Amino acid sequence: MTKTSSTIPLPPLPPGAPGRPANNRYKEQYGVIVLVATSDAQKDLFEGLFKLGFKCRVVTT
Repeated sequence: MTKTSSTIPLPPLPPGAPGRPANNRYKEQYGVIVLVATSDAQKDLFEGLFKLGFKCRVVTT
């Protein structure tokens, strides 16, 4: 069986940790990371996706 994040047991939270937000404020999010070769390509991709209505973030590593 392949282990996934939903099947691997997590350690208990330390005392005082906030845990999940109350009243179902937690909202799942999904994302895609696209690797590009240059900052110009990153800018073009960001602008194109933003114009299509996607919520985007710029990341540099």
